[in-house]
Amino acid sequence: MTHIWVKHTWRTLLCCAAFCVPVFADGQAGLQAFRRGDYKTAMKEWKAAAKQGSAEAQYDVGVLYAKGLGVPPDIDEAVRWYSLAADQGNSQAEYSLGQLFARGWGVPRDDEDALRWFGMAATAAAENSTALGWMPIEGGRVPQNFERAATWFRRAADHGHPAAELSLAYLYSRGLGVPHDEAEAARWCRAAAAQGYAPAQARLGFRLANGLGVPKDENEAYFWLTLASQRGEKNAERLRSTVRTKLAPGDLAKADEAARSWHAK
Repeated sequence: MTHIWVKHTWRTLLCCAAFCVPVFADGQAGLQAFRRGDYKTAMKEWKAAAKQGSAEAQYDVGVLYAKGLGVPPDIDEAVRWYSLAADQGNSQAEYSLGQLFARGWGVPRDDEDALRWFGMAATAAAENSTALGWMPIEGGRVPQNFERAATWFRRAADHGHPAAELSLAYLYSRGLGVPHDEAEAARWCRAAAAQGYAPAQARLGFRLANGLGVPKDENEAYFWLTLASQRGEKNAERLRSTVRTKLAPGDLAKADEAARSWHAK
């Protein structure tokens, strides 16, 4: 069971930039609904703001359609809402569109359009490094160059970009373009998780549950897996349920309370 979870989780992580968590820029009601897993209400709140022209809400609606949260997955609708947000200069939406064009999801695959959107999203050198780094990782029509990808990811990670931090963790965990180093992988994974990046929280929970690059700690594993689940990471829920059965009632209550009161750094 664990092997299957790892296989599909890493495939998800490498695609996560196109389906990132919402930016929560519009509406506390939508944010609160999302955090408690009420995605239908989150969609209702954010779509109302999106229809009024909020670029951030348009991006958030696109994410919910892309991930199938509160609505059936609909990549065409995700593209439509991302496009509306991108037309207003929302860099998250521009970056997501770049990912979709790079893979041909919901749009014809087109590397030139992908790079155009990546470039538009590059409002800072860190974001630009992250965007261009995805293509060597995924392959596509660009030859794989993990050393170059590691350089790009590190530049962005040093600026605190969570997607780049998690990507760098992946490279260290596989020894791609950098020496194999599970402790370093765990360090970058934790950095991304601490910023509220759900895919990294799920991966950190897995590492803690298995003692991979960190001392085994099922209490902390459950804490991070709970956060990831609250933020829509469906892959985290199965492992969370397994870890939950191993915790004492008192430890379980403390971890649940810690997750409820946690805020990203």
